[in-house]
Amino acid sequence: METSTQKALAVAELNPIVTDIAAFAGTIEGIDVADEETQGQVGDLVKMMSHRRKKLEDKRTSLVQPLNGVVNEINALFKPPRDRIDEIIGIAKKKMNRFAQAQVALEAEKKRQEREEAERERKEAAELAEALKKKAGEEAAPIAQVVVEEAEKKVEKAAKPAKVAPTRGRESSVVVTKTWKAEVVDILELVKAVADGKLPTHVLEPNMTALNDIARELKDPGTINGIRIFQDVSTAVR
Repeated sequence: METSTQKALAVAELNPIVTDIAAFAGTIEGIDVADEETQGQVGDLVKMMSHRRKKLEDKRTSLVQPLNGVVNEINALFKPPRDRIDEIIGIAKKKMNRFAQAQVALEAEKKRQEREEAERERKEAAELAEALKKKAGEEAAPIAQVVVEEAEKKVEKAAKPAKVAPTRGRESSVVVTKTWKAEVVDILELVKAVADGKLPTHVLEPNMTALNDIARELKDPGTINGIRIFQDVSTAVR
């Protein structure tokens, strides 16, 4: 297949993906993360965008593998939408992080107020215990002790560190990993490396879709560089 035709196919595949990315960008940028529901929505959109990015890479790889001269051109075509996805994910993650940090701050403030309230109640309980003992004598000491102990339990409970439960959005956040991968930059050199025994033969997986396209264009039985072109005839009884 002519490289110009392959490039046109790449552009045709890319256009709807770019439109799809723009729609996701508008959705994410329009969401103000203010509660767990919107936090979860943004997290889900990040997962969907990451899935789109993988499909984008898979499509780019399938188009680049059988080519040589147009590799850089195709890479240049895919780079802007790929970078845009990364930018959108970055915006979404910042929004989720801001929301999570705000939740931690709110919980910390709540615990601070609980500690102050518990300490105030403890002081009031101690004063009440002293007043009971003065009015009723030592017979009121057990009751006064219970009042003080209950107040001290509240102080102990309020002193425990705040725990922020994981939200739906935080569970949906994207984990970035770094993995070594290979990319074909010169198909002829790759074939030579296989011929020289430097690489196993299974790295040269034939692109049967492209080969069948060539067979349909040539319509000429024969063998070309290890490829047998033939006409497959099937019969169906109706």
